[in-house]
Amino acid sequence: MLRFLFLNFVGVLLIFFSTPSLAKHEDPKGAGQAETESLENLGHRLFLHYCAHCHGIKGEGDGFNSEFLEKEPAELADTRFVKKKTNKQLFKVINLGGIGVRKSNLMPGFGNTLSEKEIWALVAYIRKLANDDETSLILPEQVNSSRPESAPLNTQDLERFMSDVSDVEKKESLNALGEKMFFKKKSCSACHRLEDEGGKVGPDLSRAGFLYKPEWLFLWMKNPQKIRPQTKMPNLGLNQEEATALASFLSGIEGSKSRKLKKLLPYLEKKGDAQKGKELFFDPEGKANCSKCHTIGGNGGNVGPDLSFIGTSRTTPFILESIVYPKEVITIGYSSVMILTHKGKFLTGIKKLEDDSSLTILDKEGNLLKVTKSEIKKFKTQKISIMPGNFRKILSVEDIQNILAFLEQQTLPLTNKEKP
Repeated sequence: MLRFLFLNFVGVLLIFFSTPSLAKHEDPKGAGQAETESLENLGHRLFLHYCAHCHGIKGEGDGFNSEFLEKEPAELADTRFVKKKTNKQLFKVINLGGIGVRKSNLMPGFGNTLSEKEIWALVAYIRKLANDDETSLILPEQVNSSRPESAPLNTQDLERFMSDVSDVEKKESLNALGEKMFFKKKSCSACHRLEDEGGKVGPDLSRAGFLYKPEWLFLWMKNPQKIRPQTKMPNLGLNQEEATALASFLSGIEGSKSRKLKKLLPYLEKKGDAQKGKELFFDPEGKANCSKCHTIGGNGGNVGPDLSFIGTSRTTPFILESIVYPKEVITIGYSSVMILTHKGKFLTGIKKLEDDSSLTILDKEGNLLKVTKSEIKKFKTQKISIMPGNFRKILSVEDIQNILAFLEQQTLPLTNKEKP
């Protein structure tokens, strides 16, 4: 009997000392630490996409766009600077933008683009960049993790826009408001260049009236995420009048139009055959083979820009210029880069992603190549297009007219909003 009790006692001791505590088993890092790390990881991805071009990959205020700004971006790696800000203050400036907290108008607000949770994730990551281990961050209860619902793009709003910009009496006041918004109220000049001023995150708008159709400018201003969900441009939360004013102002800026306009005229004298243009676009063995690099309706390659809505977005002269003189304007995000490795290997392609340790480029065959920064000896952005520049030699005038006719049919679908 005594031996039985002794063995039972030893068994209990073995179980006690061999079983981890319940708290450690359930959450070895602690719930707070795990949540913080999850937020920081989300914030890191968002920071690289929306913030690094100004604030720098490491938060040192040295992003590629920083040199073009009138005011230097905040150094978010500065521990003393970040510690002076509460979590709510950081959330507010990301949510409302600089002008929303009476600071620089160059900082846009992301409250109409990102969810509350995503903004808190950026706050958490900023704390990490600044090595601020003293300020804890706990998500508010019932924080919204869904991005803001935005109004659909509809034909009624577009018709109203076209009516307003056609009104000569309204035009002057609309342009004045649009100019004020571009430079002072809506952070546009932080990302877009106009003549010799402004940032280089988004397209240069010095020829906006030649490049873009007015209706596209309006629809894009109203809701860029509805058209291109992954765009870096935040939804500015514009109302009808504001979107109309900005689009009206920009559509009046034609710049030098095209330096080769006279050479383009023969291609515009006759309307092409859209069906023949479609065949040329998608034929993998054809002279054009556009779909090797470009996508329409989900079909094609991803080396060049998606052309699914190009009939709505771009003017016919600009589309033509892009085909026959592709070096004239290179779409933002599609500049060719050249890398020379320490082993003497040259790599060229379009930069798709950059982080602290590597660059990922897309070559002309559509292959993603990841190169660690330790491998790179020299890196240069080239002022050339990855698109072939010999189409005017290998395609006839009729071929190009046919491709133009097909591309003009690629338009953005709109909802038909019922009138109240």
